[in-house]
Amino acid sequence: MDEKNIENARPPIVTLMGHVDHGKTTLLDTIRKSNVVAGEHGGITQHIGAYQIEFGGHKITFIDTPGHAAFEKMRARGAELADIVILVVAATEGVKPQTVEAIKHIKKAGKPVIVAATKVDLPQVNLEKLKSELQKQEIIVEGYGGNVPIVEVSAPKNKGIEELLEVINLSWQLSPQPSLPTKPIEALVVESFMDKNRGPVVSLIIKEGTLKVGQKIQIEGDTITIRALVDDQGKNVKEAEPGKPVEVLGFKKAIEVGTTVYDQNQKAEAGNKQQVSFEELITRAEEAKDRFKTIIKADVLGSLEAILSNLPEKILVLSSGVGEINATDVNFAKIAKAPILSFNVKIPSSVKSLAEREKVVIREYKVIYDLLSDMEAVSESFAQAKFEAKITGRAKVTATFEIEGKRVAGASVTFGKINVGDQVIIKTQNDSQLQGQISSLRKYKKDVQTVVSGQECGILINPEIDFREGYIIESVS
Repeated sequence: MDEKNIENARPPIVTLMGHVDHGKTTLLDTIRKSNVVAGEHGGITQHIGAYQIEFGGHKITFIDTPGHAAFEKMRARGAELADIVILVVAATEGVKPQTVEAIKHIKKAGKPVIVAATKVDLPQVNLEKLKSELQKQEIIVEGYGGNVPIVEVSAPKNKGIEELLEVINLSWQLSPQPSLPTKPIEALVVESFMDKNRGPVVSLIIKEGTLKVGQKIQIEGDTITIRALVDDQGKNVKEAEPGKPVEVLGFKKAIEVGTTVYDQNQKAEAGNKQQVSFEELITRAEEAKDRFKTIIKADVLGSLEAILSNLPEKILVLSSGVGEINATDVNFAKIAKAPILSFNVKIPSSVKSLAEREKVVIREYKVIYDLLSDMEAVSESFAQAKFEAKITGRAKVTATFEIEGKRVAGASVTFGKINVGDQVIIKTQNDSQLQGQISSLRKYKKDVQTVVSGQECGILINPEIDFREGYIIESVS
């Protein structure tokens, strides 16, 4: 390999992927000598962060992608942004569902992969099982007839860390990408959020060109001036060259994660979810008959996207956005008669007071699992409540008999009323359901049109039902 090409290469962009709790964040924490785990709720990474280190005279940029299934799209983007993917698999557990999902994204992106077998200091290690399971997923490691490097690591013991970094450098030397600091700017958004004091903060990794303080770049038709660049150590820098991750101040709003940012002479490609107008909100709320309505505010676009893409179908998001909950959000919620879901955002005391006065419910969340779990429960109970609202009458079968060769239910009406012609659902004792229509009601041997709660009757249903005592008959509107 030409040494000159290696020296002129930009730093490789490396992402870590794998199953939740297999040690991705702890591994990265050990590499960059900071304490991400302690700052994450539940010990789970919830945002994409980018960090740069130097090893063996070469710089390496890391993207840390979240491991929970809710962040599938973010992980997919992580694979697309990266030059090399570290597939993190716990040697104590082997291949798990999210490992398989990560492999799918790696293959789709066509990126070189290095396997990091973590937790090798624990007694339950089974490396042969891990390698065999990887082979079934077409990740064939060295020693198993393949060329995928596998490195045994234990982050708490600082074991295998230098070897992993060496393998990254060697892998990059096989196909380095040139550093092009004089080219027009091309950078990728890896995170974006609203900061109360600094305004919109956009984290970028520079792919080509050099980003400088005072430089003008264009996005979504707006030309913005770079006010400040902050590196991953929290230091202000004047410029960022290819491979460098920086937080950028100067944007007018948060930018969609995965967006490519160009300089002012090139076409900008970006997307950002906008809050809806009051008119549109009212229309959506009025049209939402069978779905639970809500408004969502999140700290960063990555979190917001993960929430929106994983909500149950019965949840209708009327409005969503990034940043603090404000009076407009409360007014939206009041008009729509919908709660506000707050994910990792602050709620000013004045807004809390307004919500209390307007009887608007705000639910606060710190972990995405909890939010999605609650919405699953709400979705199920809401669907049941909607169904219950459609029930106009209920009767319990207390006896069965035949009249003119037809099966008839002797029943007691326990709720509302039932009518000839009603569509009904018959609930059996084994929780299955049958459907039909009431074709005849008989009370004291006389045909009647309606029977109300507290009365007994004979019920004939079309198509004929083989009734059993204890069945429940419900009329629905």
